[in-house]
Amino acid sequence: MKKYTSLILFLFIFIYIHAQQIPQFSQRMLDKLVFNPAVAGSKMYQDIKFHHRSQWIGFDDAPVTDMLSYNSMIGTSIGIGGYFINDRTGPTKRTSFNLSYAYHIPLEKFYLSMGLSANIMRYSFDGDKITLYENDDAVAMGISDKTWKPDACFGVFLYNSKFFLGLSVLQLFQSKIKLSFNDNTEAVVPLTRHYYLTGGYDFIKERGHNYNIEPSFLLSKTIGSPLQIDFNIRVDYINKIMGGISYRYKDAFVLLTGIRIKKYCFLAYSYDITVSNLRHYNSGSHEIILSVNLPYYKRKNRPKYNLRNGVKQIKRRVVL
Repeated sequence: MKKYTSLILFLFIFIYIHAQQIPQFSQRMLDKLVFNPAVAGSKMYQDIKFHHRSQWIGFDDAPVTDMLSYNSMIGTSIGIGGYFINDRTGPTKRTSFNLSYAYHIPLEKFYLSMGLSANIMRYSFDGDKITLYENDDAVAMGISDKTWKPDACFGVFLYNSKFFLGLSVLQLFQSKIKLSFNDNTEAVVPLTRHYYLTGGYDFIKERGHNYNIEPSFLLSKTIGSPLQIDFNIRVDYINKIMGGISYRYKDAFVLLTGIRIKKYCFLAYSYDITVSNLRHYNSGSHEIILSVNLPYYKRKNRPKYNLRNGVKQIKRRVVL
């Protein structure tokens, strides 16, 4: 029985690590830095975001994720950023630190950004949080690998004030997580590469209109898991009120709303309506983002010609 329960636990860990290595967010279109380091510095302001997600409410030990991110432009061509993520699911916990660097190349009507990030993650497993119907010393294990696992990410990002298209690869090194059982059994699972392709277009309000519409998409793929597709549409009214809807293929519909609290502060909330088989076991997922957008310190050597818009320098609205 000991080998049987150990095998079941190993399979659970193996499937969980391969399918859920990168925390899932429904508002990824509002915080693209998480899956593409080339986004760092692409906005006309310093961007700080506080992110919380409670997934599958009503499901015991469901994922809970907290994140803090920051990115900004230095000078006219260098972007920096980073984030901290704390992700908890049942007996497992992941803590990640990320630092990102991006270089922005001006083109005729776009910027092309190339970014690289360094990531360090600690994965822990607490066997004391597992309850079995039969006692099994092999499962009564604590944290098996206490070392921080290094990794890196790479991305490219083509954008201007209306359009963006990005491609990125996360967990380039595919560092390995080692889990040890009390019966001298070991399991080694690599952190697999994650691929992301994203794009969108912002129909900015014209004269006489007070709103803009941004449709976007996100494709994500991991070896061993099916292709995930997100379709999103977001409407911004007079840059103060936001609403939107997303569909994550065969997983959930997402309802999104947001409001600007102060000139540089924005609060967004989303609710996932699960459509997969998990809908029978949970009441949905909740997600909140508090975004703080701080203006740059105006440098004298800033270019007079704004290549991000392909027109003369104009005051750009502050958006997420």
